This record gives sequence, C-alpha cells and structure tokens, in this order.
Amino acid sequence: MNPAVPRLLTLVACLFAVSAQASDRFVCDCATESLPACVAGNDGNSGTSPSSPLQSYEAGRLAFAGLDAGDSIRFCRGGSWDVGTTADHWVNASCRADTPCTVGAYTPAWADDDSALPWIRRQTDDNGFALQDGGSADHEEGYVFEDLHVSSVLGSSANDSGFLLQNDIDDVVIQRVVIEGFRIGVYLSGSNDCSADPQCDGLNERIVLRDSHVEGNRSFGWLGSSNGSQILDSNFVGNGSLAVFDHNIYISGSSGGVSDGMRIVGNHLYQATLDANGDCDAVSLVVHGEHRNLLIEANEVSEDVGKALPGCWGIAVDPGYSEAEAFTDVTIRGNRLRNVGRVAIGVASCQRCVIENNLIVQENAAADFDGIGIAAPDRNRAANDLPMDDITVRNNSIYFGPAAAGIGISLYEEGDDHVLVSNATHYAGTGDFACFDVDAAPSRYLAMDHNLCYTPLNGGADWVRSTASLDEWQLATGFDGHSGTGDPGFSDPANADLHPASMLSLMVDQGDPVRSSTTDASGAMRDVAPDIGAWEWMTMPAAEVFANGFE
Repeated sequence: MNPAVPRLLTLVACLFAVSAQASDRFVCDCATESLPACVAGNDGNSGTSPSSPLQSYEAGRLAFAGLDAGDSIRFCRGGSWDVGTTADHWVNASCRADTPCTVGAYTPAWADDDSALPWIRRQTDDNGFALQDGGSADHEEGYVFEDLHVSSVLGSSANDSGFLLQNDIDDVVIQRVVIEGFRIGVYLSGSNDCSADPQCDGLNERIVLRDSHVEGNRSFGWLGSSNGSQILDSNFVGNGSLAVFDHNIYISGSSGGVSDGMRIVGNHLYQATLDANGDCDAVSLVVHGEHRNLLIEANEVSEDVGKALPGCWGIAVDPGYSEAEAFTDVTIRGNRLRNVGRVAIGVASCQRCVIENNLIVQENAAADFDGIGIAAPDRNRAANDLPMDDITVRNNSIYFGPAAAGIGISLYEEGDDHVLVSNATHYAGTGDFACFDVDAAPSRYLAMDHNLCYTPLNGGADWVRSTASLDEWQLATGFDGHSGTGDPGFSDPANADLHPASMLSLMVDQGDPVRSSTTDASGAMRDVAPDIGAWEWMTMPAAEVFANGFE
C-alpha cells in the first residue's frame, strides 16, 4: 500500500470532522420585494437544510444565540422579510475571532447566485442587527455579517441603526451589505461597565466594514471609533440631513480614550448632508476626539459642481468637542477630492501628521466661496487641545478651475518642523488666488522647496498670500530655491487627470530628493529623482505598458 495513502485518509477524515463541526441554519421568507418564484420556509421546520428552512427573522435571531463557533445563519437570496418584531439583539458568547459565527446568504433552488441579496426590511423603529448584550457588558467576539440588504421603512423618522455594536464586542466583519434608511448605518456605540466577565475590557475593537453600500441614513453612514477598526472599499451616498453636524463618515471620540490604528481606505463618499435644495452642507469625512496612527488613504470624496455650500468640506481631522482632543501620527494619503466646499483636506491639533499624494480639484465658483486645497490648521483649537506641530505636506496635485479662487495650501500659525515640498498647483482662473498661505517666520519650517504653482491667467497671483512673489519670497527667506511658476504639465486638468502628461512635464524628476514621499499615489516606489505631484511619470501597471506596445 502506498505509504502516502494512510496520511491522505487521515487528512480527509480530519477535514470531514472539521466541516461536520460547522452547522448552517437556513431562513427564507417571501415578503415585499421578493422574487415571484420565492418559496417561504416555516418556523416549524428544523432549518438545517435549504429545502426545509425556517421562515422569520426572529427564528433566525433565536437560532443565532445557540450556534457553536463556526456555525452560520443563512437567509435566502431573492427573499425578503418585513420585520415587525421589536427584538433586534444578535448575541452569542460561543463565537470566536478565529472561528466566527456568520450571518449571510444562501441560494435556494428557485433562485440563482445573481439573485437579489436577502432583504431585511425593518417596519418598527429598531436596529437591523444589534450586536449588543443588555445591561453590564460581557465580552463577545467573532461575528461575520455578509451579503445582506438591511433597511428601515421609516426613513427620515428612523432613530435606530442598521448595525449597532455595543458592550465589548470585538472582531466583527460586516461585508458586502447594503444599509439604508436608518438614522445611522453602522454605529460603534461604546460600552457599559463590565460585568464580572474576566475577558471584558469595556471596548469594542477591530470592527471592519468592507465592500458595502451605505445610503440615505438620516444622520450618519458610520458613527464611532475603536482600536484597529477599518472602513474599506465601500460607498457612502446621501447620508446626513442636519447641516454641519451630520456626515457620511464620522469618526468620533472613543469610549476608551485614545483610538489607535483606525484605517479608512478605498471608499467613495458623495452627496454628504444634503439640504432642501440638494446642496452638500457638512464635512463628508470628519474625525474628532483623540486618535493616533490613523490612516485615511485612497478615498474619493466628491460633489457635483455648484452643489457644495461653504461648509461642505471633504476630509477634516480636527477638534470639535469641549474636552481635550489630539491627533498624532496621522496619514492622509492618495485621496481624490473633487468639488467639495471651502476646504478639501483640513487638519488641526495634529502632530507628526503627513498629507501626501492627494489629488484635489476645485471647480466651484468663487462667487460662492474661496476654496482651500489643504489647510493646517483648518480651524482654531481650544486651549486644552493638542497644539499643531511637525506637519508634512508633500507631493500633492491641485487644480483650481477658471471660476474658482482661493489658496492652494495653507500651513501656518502654530508649531515648527513643518515640511512643504514637491507640491504641484495649477490655477486656471483670474480671481484672487495665492499658491501658499504660510508664516513669514522661516523658523517654523524645516523645508519649503521643489514646489510648482502655475497661474497663467493671473500674473498677479501671490506665491505667498498677501506677502510676496516667488522671487521676493526666495530673497526674504531662502526657501523655495528650486521651486517654480511654470506649467506643471498635468495631463487633462479640466477632467481631473493630474498625472504628468509626458516625460517633458516640469514635474518629472524635479521633486525634493530627500523629503518627497517614498511612493506615489498608485503605491509605486519613487526613484532617486522623484517627481513633483502625486504621481511618478510612467508608473502605469505592466499590463498597460505591454498593451500599449511599450515592449
């Protein structure tokens, strides 16, 4: 007998044992918006087979409480549930981070894998899913919610959340879901005091929202913060209704004090907090509280031209509370912001913070407001907030259209050791414009150099606001010795393409050789002669190179 056969048989037996340990429960109902061919289950069924599913949301919820680690609840694709019960708690102390319990979808015989997601339609003012034990907090961990559509029919009068996380719940993944019509899409709500559970630390941690669509929630698409939590590759559209206070994404203060290591990467944010005229009137992505090691990367934040009011900012990491706030080691990198309001990217009370490789396009009319591409600080801080210090603004590409006016980059007033290098700006208008707003005191800056700012139709534009032309600034401070006012050579700025048009672009090989970003907006490594702006010339993927006959 082949000696490998016993080992193979042992492996197969082990794999069978592992799969046998996991158990699925199936749930199917055919309420509003279900497929015509839908076949409902029955709560009298065992629910252990797709051919004999349970029927109600409540039956699935009760079954979830009894799952073993690794088990799952599966709702049918093409089905829907008009949920009238007020019960909404989905809690299980047996689930583990390394063997999570899953609530997701399955494909019944009368549907296919492309059929609509299971649609949970809340008829009462309750949460879609409350991951929340009542009273004093006990520790729970290891949930996955995936491939679901969760909505509230109450719309503007809804007061609850699509997903509520509270009372020391860790290691939760919410992926490929649609959340709409609640007050809050995903709400990290903190924790009550711990029970006698020795595993309880009173923190919600490592909550992940991924590949999801969050739309039309009355106040926030996401609210809250926690250590290690992530918002990834998701769409946020039309969340918020109260000017200034509501947002597509609101990373608020944490119940644990300082929130460490949050990541907001690859999301699309649009139509934040629309007023009665359909105009954006609040920051789309805002961060308040105390945060360290925060990464905001590769997000697209946009509004339609003429539909942004002055308060409709893009990304803001700044204080907004009466208690002390602080932001340390923050990176805002590779984001694309188009036609947001007065400030595209703003920070305050920030130390050791880096703003790099961002694309900013402002086409809104100066008659509505003057824009600022990057502002540090973007607002005044309170006396108890952390002073701003050690800010790096580098390799950003900025375009202001013909109707716009304002300031390319503002970095002034507080702190020292600031770095302002390798940024490219093109202003295509004739209005009031300044490339930079910086202090006359050079001692605040470690470096300000290798910048390009092109204002072809406005020869009177300031290099530094109300202070100096480039020549005067160089003479007075010794800064910007390698900077220039020539055309940076963006490919198609009117259509928001700010890549170098060719190797002859003035941006190519002219960046700060020491202080430029080490990678560009695509993640490609910069070479020993880095370019100015967000992209290195010819950093297209290999597949595109070969497709263009470069070989």
